[in-house]
Amino acid sequence: MSKSRRLVYVSEDLIREAMEVARSEGKSLGVFVEESIELALLAKKLGYGLKEAADLLAVTKANRVLGGTFVPLSVFNYLIKAASKGRGGSLKERWYESGRLHGKYLKEKFEDPVGAFKEFLEASRWDLNEIEVKNEGDSVKLRCFSTVLTDEGTEALLKYVEGAFHSMGYETTRSDYMKGMIILEFKSLNAKNSS
Repeated sequence: MSKSRRLVYVSEDLIREAMEVARSEGKSLGVFVEESIELALLAKKLGYGLKEAADLLAVTKANRVLGGTFVPLSVFNYLIKAASKGRGGSLKERWYESGRLHGKYLKEKFEDPVGAFKEFLEASRWDLNEIEVKNEGDSVKLRCFSTVLTDEGTEALLKYVEGAFHSMGYETTRSDYMKGMIILEFKSLNAKNSS
Protein backbone atom coordinates (compact mmCIF):
# COMPACT_ATOMS: atom_id res chain seq x y z
CA MET A 1 0.00 0.00 0.00
CA SER A 2 1.56 3.31 -1.05
CA LYS A 3 1.20 6.53 0.85
CA SER A 4 -0.18 9.48 -1.06
CA ARG A 5 2.15 12.46 -1.38
CA ARG A 6 1.48 16.15 -1.16
CA LEU A 7 3.54 19.12 -2.29
CA VAL A 8 4.45 21.67 0.39
CA TYR A 9 6.32 24.89 -0.29
CA VAL A 10 9.29 25.56 1.98
CA SER A 11 11.94 28.29 1.77
CA GLU A 12 15.07 27.41 -0.16
CA ASP A 13 17.37 28.25 2.77
CA LEU A 14 15.47 25.86 5.01
CA ILE A 15 15.59 23.12 2.38
CA ARG A 16 19.37 23.60 2.00
CA GLU A 17 19.89 23.36 5.76
CA ALA A 18 17.63 20.28 6.00
CA MET A 19 19.51 18.64 3.11
CA GLU A 20 22.83 19.15 4.92
CA VAL A 21 21.50 17.63 8.12
CA ALA A 22 19.85 14.73 6.26
CA ARG A 23 23.07 14.07 4.35
CA SER A 24 25.14 14.11 7.57
CA GLU A 25 22.74 11.50 9.02
CA GLY A 26 22.83 9.38 5.86
CA LYS A 27 19.14 9.94 5.10
CA SER A 28 17.21 11.22 2.15
CA LEU A 29 15.57 14.63 2.48
CA GLY A 30 12.14 12.98 2.30
CA VAL A 31 12.89 10.63 5.21
CA PHE A 32 14.35 13.49 7.25
CA VAL A 33 11.28 15.70 6.66
CA GLU A 34 8.85 12.87 7.50
CA GLU A 35 10.72 12.09 10.74
CA SER A 36 10.75 15.79 11.64
CA ILE A 37 7.01 16.09 11.12
CA GLU A 38 6.37 12.91 13.13
CA LEU A 39 8.43 14.28 16.02
CA ALA A 40 6.64 17.64 15.81
CA LEU A 41 3.30 15.85 16.01
CA LEU A 42 4.52 13.79 18.98
CA ALA A 43 5.55 16.97 20.80
CA LYS A 44 2.05 18.37 20.18
CA LYS A 45 0.45 15.14 21.49
CA LEU A 46 2.56 15.46 24.64
CA GLY A 47 1.18 18.97 25.12
CA TYR A 48 4.21 20.98 23.97
CA GLY A 49 4.38 23.64 21.32
CA LEU A 50 7.37 23.25 19.01
CA LYS A 51 9.26 26.20 20.51
CA GLU A 52 8.48 24.97 24.01
CA ALA A 53 9.74 21.47 23.14
CA ALA A 54 12.93 22.90 21.62
CA ASP A 55 13.48 25.10 24.70
CA LEU A 56 12.95 22.10 26.97
CA LEU A 57 15.51 20.10 25.01
CA ALA A 58 18.02 22.97 25.20
CA VAL A 59 17.55 23.27 28.97
CA THR A 60 17.76 19.49 29.46
CA LYS A 61 21.01 19.44 27.49
CA ALA A 62 22.34 22.36 29.58
CA ASN A 63 21.42 20.43 32.74
CA ARG A 64 23.34 17.40 31.46
CA VAL A 65 26.37 19.54 30.49
CA LEU A 66 26.37 21.06 33.99
CA GLY A 67 26.29 17.62 35.64
CA GLY A 68 22.62 17.67 36.62
CA THR A 69 20.73 14.47 37.25
CA PHE A 70 17.16 13.43 37.92
CA VAL A 71 16.59 12.00 41.38
CA PRO A 72 13.33 10.69 42.85
CA LEU A 73 11.79 13.40 45.05
CA SER A 74 11.66 11.18 48.16
CA VAL A 75 15.41 10.46 47.87
CA PHE A 76 16.18 14.12 47.16
CA ASN A 77 14.21 15.27 50.24
CA TYR A 78 15.86 12.63 52.42
CA LEU A 79 19.36 13.67 51.32
CA ILE A 80 18.67 17.37 51.87
CA LYS A 81 17.17 16.73 55.30
CA ALA A 82 20.07 14.49 56.34
CA ALA A 83 22.69 16.95 55.08
CA SER A 84 20.93 19.91 56.73
CA LYS A 85 21.10 18.26 60.17
CA GLY A 86 24.88 18.16 60.10
CA ARG A 87 26.47 20.99 58.16
CA GLY A 88 23.47 22.93 56.83
CA GLY A 89 25.58 26.01 56.11
CA SER A 90 27.89 24.04 53.89
CA LEU A 91 24.96 22.52 51.98
CA LYS A 92 23.42 25.96 51.37
CA GLU A 93 26.79 27.20 50.11
CA ARG A 94 26.94 24.27 47.67
CA TRP A 95 23.45 25.06 46.37
CA TYR A 96 24.42 28.70 45.97
CA GLU A 97 27.62 27.81 44.08
CA SER A 98 25.71 25.35 41.90
CA GLY A 99 23.25 28.12 41.08
CA ARG A 100 26.14 30.46 40.23
CA LEU A 101 27.59 27.92 37.81
CA HIS A 102 24.22 27.32 36.15
CA GLY A 103 23.45 31.04 35.92
CA LYS A 104 26.85 31.78 34.37
CA TYR A 105 26.37 29.02 31.82
CA LEU A 106 22.84 30.14 30.91
CA LYS A 107 24.02 33.75 30.57
CA GLU A 108 26.70 32.69 28.10
CA LYS A 109 24.59 30.15 26.21
CA PHE A 110 21.12 31.75 25.90
CA GLU A 111 19.94 35.07 24.51
CA ASP A 112 17.39 35.28 27.34
CA PRO A 113 19.09 33.66 30.34
CA VAL A 114 16.26 34.56 32.74
CA GLY A 115 13.71 32.87 30.47
CA ALA A 116 16.02 29.88 30.07
CA PHE A 117 16.38 29.68 33.85
CA LYS A 118 12.59 29.59 34.23
CA GLU A 119 12.50 26.71 31.72
CA PHE A 120 15.34 25.09 33.67
CA LEU A 121 13.31 25.23 36.91
CA GLU A 122 10.22 23.86 35.16
CA ALA A 123 12.22 20.93 33.75
CA SER A 124 14.08 20.14 36.97
CA ARG A 125 13.00 17.90 39.83
CA TRP A 126 11.90 20.58 42.28
CA ASP A 127 8.27 19.59 41.58
CA LEU A 128 7.13 23.20 41.54
CA ASN A 129 3.41 23.72 40.99
CA GLU A 130 3.92 27.31 39.87
CA ILE A 131 6.85 29.36 38.64
CA GLU A 132 6.28 32.98 37.79
CA VAL A 133 9.02 35.23 36.46
CA LYS A 134 8.24 38.86 35.65
CA ASN A 135 10.73 41.19 33.98
CA GLU A 136 10.00 44.77 35.00
CA GLY A 137 12.61 47.03 33.42
CA ASP A 138 15.87 46.37 35.23
CA SER A 139 14.17 44.23 37.89
CA VAL A 140 13.00 40.63 37.94
CA LYS A 141 10.38 39.20 40.29
CA LEU A 142 10.37 35.44 40.80
CA ARG A 143 7.75 33.43 42.65
CA CYS A 144 7.83 29.66 43.15
CA PHE A 145 5.21 27.52 44.84
CA SER A 146 5.19 23.80 45.64
CA THR A 147 2.87 21.67 47.73
CA VAL A 148 5.56 19.01 48.25
CA LEU A 149 8.73 21.02 48.88
CA THR A 150 10.11 20.61 52.41
CA ASP A 151 11.53 23.41 54.59
CA GLU A 152 15.06 22.26 53.74
CA GLY A 153 14.20 21.92 50.07
CA THR A 154 12.75 25.43 50.03
CA GLU A 155 15.93 26.88 51.54
CA ALA A 156 18.10 24.92 49.10
CA LEU A 157 16.07 26.15 46.13
CA LEU A 158 16.27 29.74 47.41
CA LYS A 159 20.08 29.61 47.59
CA TYR A 160 20.27 27.96 44.16
CA VAL A 161 18.05 30.63 42.56
CA GLU A 162 19.99 33.45 44.24
CA GLY A 163 23.29 32.00 43.04
CA ALA A 164 21.98 31.77 39.47
CA PHE A 165 20.67 35.34 39.42
CA HIS A 166 23.80 36.74 41.07
CA SER A 167 26.00 35.23 38.36
CA MET A 168 23.60 36.55 35.69
CA GLY A 169 24.33 40.06 36.95
CA TYR A 170 21.55 40.71 39.49
CA GLU A 171 21.49 41.51 43.19
CA THR A 172 18.78 40.36 45.58
CA THR A 173 16.47 43.19 46.70
CA ARG A 174 13.77 41.05 48.36
CA SER A 175 13.86 37.53 49.76
CA ASP A 176 10.78 36.02 51.40
CA TYR A 177 10.18 32.34 51.85
CA MET A 178 8.31 29.76 53.85
CA LYS A 179 7.87 26.03 53.36
CA GLY A 180 6.99 25.51 49.70
CA MET A 181 6.95 29.19 48.71
CA ILE A 182 9.68 31.56 47.56
CA ILE A 183 9.33 35.20 46.56
CA LEU A 184 12.48 36.88 45.30
CA GLU A 185 13.15 40.19 43.62
CA PHE A 186 16.36 41.10 41.84
CA LYS A 187 17.78 44.27 40.36
CA SER A 188 20.26 44.32 37.50
CA LEU A 189 23.73 45.39 38.56
CA ASN A 190 24.18 46.97 35.10
CA ALA A 191 21.26 49.34 35.80
CA LYS A 192 22.74 50.20 39.20
CA ASN A 193 26.18 50.90 37.70
CA SER A 194 24.76 53.12 34.94
CA SER A 195 22.88 55.39 37.34
